[in-house]
Amino acid sequence: MAYGSDELTLNCTKCGEIKPESEFSRESKNTRRNFRRTDCKSCVYTRQKKRAAEPGVREHRTKTRRVWSRLNKYGFTPGLYEQRLEEQGNACAICKTKEPGGRGQFHADHDHKTGRPRGVLCHSCNVSLGGFKDNLEALAAAIEYLKKYSEDK
Repeated sequence: MAYGSDELTLNCTKCGEIKPESEFSRESKNTRRNFRRTDCKSCVYTRQKKRAAEPGVREHRTKTRRVWSRLNKYGFTPGLYEQRLEEQGNACAICKTKEPGGRGQFHADHDHKTGRPRGVLCHSCNVSLGGFKDNLEALAAAIEYLKKYSEDK
């Protein structure tokens, strides 16, 4: 603590500056003094920006996030996702397109009631199914509607 001040100050181990405790993030583990990181927020930010600018880091983070999301949200292991995609001929299970659309990856479809994985869909089919909320009656009504107004009668 600096003399004449009630606020605790810490010395950053990266830049060497003495800064108020509020300039140091809380440590996730209770191993650091005062439960704060030893490097200040600005040094952490600078290091993270530099790391993010390195080649391949962004792509790696995106891939890791997708794998985690598919597994934890939808129950798709990386092997199951690849297996379903291969079974479908590397195409959407509904419209058979080979172009995933959206952000460049096919979507892992799952049953919203049971949470069980189903197949792999393109962005358009996934959004369309989601709009119908897995309601078979609504999907059947949509098909009848399209048939009624179709030019190919």
